[in-house]
Amino acid sequence: MDWYKSKRIISNDLTFYLFVGAFFSMPIGTSPPIICSVLASVIWVFSGKATKTMDTCLRRSWFWPVLLLIFLPWIGLLYTPDLTGLGFKFAKKTHYWMYCMAVASISFGIHSPQKLIKAFLFGLAINSLVAILQLVGLVPAIDIYGSKQYLGFGLGYSTQSAFLIVGMLVASYYFKVSTKKGARIFFFLLMAGYLFHLVILLGRVGYFTLAILSPLIVRNLFKEFNVFKIFMVYILLLGITFLSPIVRERVSLSIDELKHHLTADPGSAWGKKYTKHQDRFYMWYGAVNIFLENPLFGVGTGGYATALKERGKPEWPFIAHPHNNFLHMAASYGVIGIFALLWFFWEIIKNAWGERHTPLGYFILSTALVIFVSGLVDTHILDSGPAFLLAVATGLQNGLEKYVRG
Repeated sequence: MDWYKSKRIISNDLTFYLFVGAFFSMPIGTSPPIICSVLASVIWVFSGKATKTMDTCLRRSWFWPVLLLIFLPWIGLLYTPDLTGLGFKFAKKTHYWMYCMAVASISFGIHSPQKLIKAFLFGLAINSLVAILQLVGLVPAIDIYGSKQYLGFGLGYSTQSAFLIVGMLVASYYFKVSTKKGARIFFFLLMAGYLFHLVILLGRVGYFTLAILSPLIVRNLFKEFNVFKIFMVYILLLGITFLSPIVRERVSLSIDELKHHLTADPGSAWGKKYTKHQDRFYMWYGAVNIFLENPLFGVGTGGYATALKERGKPEWPFIAHPHNNFLHMAASYGVIGIFALLWFFWEIIKNAWGERHTPLGYFILSTALVIFVSGLVDTHILDSGPAFLLAVATGLQNGLEKYVRG
């Protein structure tokens, strides 16, 4: 029995430290965190903890919408028009939820979840440093279609933007709660570094998400709540982002695209026909109509692309998803899909909000808010980086005080 217990302790340690590696490498690349998580999941299964974890999770309110999100893509394969293409490809992405359960199995009374959070922050800082070195020419920038991009180790700017805003939110929390001057300076510099990296990326989704959520960052800079100070610093922060020529160029492009739709023929504007002038309108308009035509069950997993293609002209491009989490769920699974995603975000935000004064609660809340907001203009639940972050943050709910005490 002593040998058995020691093996269980060792498996818990290995699982935890593999996830430390996954959190650290998450902002750096796609393969390293997946490799670490797969190894952790293998240990989790063969140590015998999987059965106990499932039993525990089934008694957690946050796990039930996760189950629905796991089953829906596989059920959607029964009626998708694209079974062997995007259908199966999207259904396989449910493997991220296995990592959610593996993280949930960690004994957080023994291992502090703050090690996972800080591993993520440090990995993100290293990637931002590489990106800054690319900007000044000390490290080669990444060439994508003839355009130099400062991505650090190479993750796409959409994924990087989401990670950076989560990092800014969490660093601002540590800035607020730290009592030592050196620690406050360190976390302030982290925030500044993440912000600098964000404004040299091309991702307009990141700018949009920052504009919505940065009041939370600004709030953490002050010990007391003061609406006037928060508003003024918020305006100052947005002004600082416009010092970046990349931000000005991308925002100017968005304004020009909106002007096009304001002056275009009403029969083709705002997504009624495909145009290079903000193709997201076309994606969203198509998704809404696909949902209205199939309101109960949608068109199945991966069926959006086929349905959209059939609605358009042959020369219009093939688009895999509508670049909106909720429209993706609506077009794919109907009202059930919308309900599943709303239920999921309600549970995770409710649980994290109740413990937003703790490092773990604030990290989970930050992740959920960033994926929710950026998911209004991108399908982050299908993107490997944000989907992985969301899954492991979901599993970390088992470390919240309300569940540890229970």
